[in-house]
Amino acid sequence: MLFQRGDSSQVACQISRILYVSTGDHGAILHFGGNSQVNVQQSFDEVLAMLKAIEE
Repeated sequence: MLFQRGDSSQVACQISRILYVSTGDHGAILHFGGNSQVNVQQSFDEVLAMLKAIEE
């Protein structure tokens, strides 16, 4: 799944590797194992909607 970052670049993430999603100052934060995280431009609600659409 592709997410938009704040610097106009995109990042691809395996959704099975996302442990949880939190809110940040300028969008959502995707959290992975090993204390790694990615800040994305989409809002928390937008990320949850994207992940839910994949499950259906």
